[in-house]
Amino acid sequence: MHFHDLRHTHKTWMIEDGVPELLQHKRIGHKFRGVMGVYSHVTRPMIDAMLAGLQVRWEQ
Repeated sequence: MHFHDLRHTHKTWMIEDGVPELLQHKRIGHKFRGVMGVYSHVTRPMIDAMLAGLQVRWEQ
C-alpha cells in the first residue's frame, strides 16, 4: 500500500457518501475549474455531512 492509495480510498468514500464534487476537490487539494469553481462555495453543512459520514466509517 502506498500513501496515494489512501487518497484514492478517501475519494471513493466521499463519492459513496454523496459528498458534493466541489467539496471532494477541496478536500483532496485540487481546484475546481470553470464556472462551478468560481461561483460555488463549500458550506459548513456540506463539511458537517461529510465528517458525519467519515465518523460512521471510523466507528464501523
